[in-house]
Amino acid sequence: MTATLRRIDIQLMTVVLLLCAIGVIAVHSCTRNGAGPTSMARLQTIYVIVGLLMLGATALIDPGRLRSLAWPIYLGVMLLLVIVLMAGQIRGTTRWLSLGPVNLQPAELAKIAVIAMIGAFVARADQDEYDFGFLLRALAYVAAPSALILLQPDLGIPIVMFFIWLAMMFVLGAKPLHLGAFVLAAVLLFAAAWGVGFIRPHQRDRLTSFMDPERDPRGASYHLRQSLIAVGGGHLWGQGLFHGKQSQADFIPDQHTDFIFTVIAEELGFVGAASVLVLYALLLYRALMITARAPGVFERVVGAGIVAMFLIQIYTNIGMTVGLAPVKGMALPFLSYGGSSLVANMIAVGMLQSIHIRREQIVF
Repeated sequence: MTATLRRIDIQLMTVVLLLCAIGVIAVHSCTRNGAGPTSMARLQTIYVIVGLLMLGATALIDPGRLRSLAWPIYLGVMLLLVIVLMAGQIRGTTRWLSLGPVNLQPAELAKIAVIAMIGAFVARADQDEYDFGFLLRALAYVAAPSALILLQPDLGIPIVMFFIWLAMMFVLGAKPLHLGAFVLAAVLLFAAAWGVGFIRPHQRDRLTSFMDPERDPRGASYHLRQSLIAVGGGHLWGQGLFHGKQSQADFIPDQHTDFIFTVIAEELGFVGAASVLVLYALLLYRALMITARAPGVFERVVGAGIVAMFLIQIYTNIGMTVGLAPVKGMALPFLSYGGSSLVANMIAVGMLQSIHIRREQIVF
């Protein structure tokens, strides 16, 4: 086991650890005024430790073994999604299962399950041509958990999983025309859902406020306006750690989760925010390199799915803080407070490390 772990991608691990450290500090900064015996920073540190253990355990699993576990993992997550709909009422939504002092969000694990399941499906298919029917069958593995997640209600994670599917199919060699047809169908389906009222009022408000931020400054646009004030107030070097006017006064809702980037931008300025972006660029670069050198179809498409998952989450979260994306409850990988998201992302890195380790074994 020790010899295997020595073959891990050190650069990738360094980036992940730095992001986690920044995340704990940022969470502490914006929640320290209400800190208690179980402060959020302490819990986040525990989540990091648990996540690292899960990362190490996943890295030790051979990709072939992971492929065989795809079905049990997928069915287990589907079961959790059903359970959360029946018994997961927390804060007015059915997204979390209460496990004593912590809450589990199965939808975060669904992203990992879908990546593994699609990877196993395409590897088992073993064909050169990926026609429309094949793509549709692969999409079914996204549609099933997405339907349950939409009932919670959560629109963001199904969109993330659809983006993951697109990236995996593109890397696999699907025709861009076919993928474009699916994108068009998704847009038309969303328009129909909007027309019949399936899109919830708060989701509509977030989308309309993105198009017109001045429409409801004290309502739907409040998050964005406060976020822009915080980000702009950071200037070049920031207002100083633990001294952000917006973050310390708690003007920004959910700043320890969805809007954690505003805390960094306000207190550490452009330099701090740019440093975080550089770390994310390195994370994506290393993930892409591991994917490009993957030894088999399963490893290659799984790596592509993980890259896509990180990319859309990073863009959506940071984009919404600066007005480049609609406001959406989506965690920033390794920085936002929350165990489910952090552990899921750590497992994803563990899968990348597993692929990297086995590539090294083939070389030597």
